[in-house]
Amino acid sequence: MIEAALLCMALNLYHESRGEPLTGQMAVAQTTLNRAGRDPAKVCEVVSAFRQFSWTISPPRVENGPAWQTAQEVARLSFSMNDFTNCSTHYHNLFVSPYWKSDMQIVGQFGNHVFYRKKGTSCPPAQ
Repeated sequence: MIEAALLCMALNLYHESRGEPLTGQMAVAQTTLNRAGRDPAKVCEVVSAFRQFSWTISPPRVENGPAWQTAQEVARLSFSMNDFTNCSTHYHNLFVSPYWKSDMQIVGQFGNHVFYRKKGTSCPPAQ
């Protein structure tokens, strides 16, 4: 199960944030984990959910190079690090304006992505 979660997380990081600074890639990983309820067993379910991540509609090829190696390493680290994204559950690139953002509050920006959580929800202190 953990190997599958690592692969799903690495694929998501590669396709969603490979051009981002390391902090941006880690923020995408933490947001993915938040959507999975911090449960590694649910990461693949979250990543493959219908139309949640645009790359899953028609998965592009992964190039086995530095970006893929970084995605795999960030995926491994993400399962043991505290959430620094203020409980984000959604994000988007700065160059798009998704329909759902009006129901969300901005919790931060990392790299070229803006991160959100549902308006009115609180974020428990990090453990």
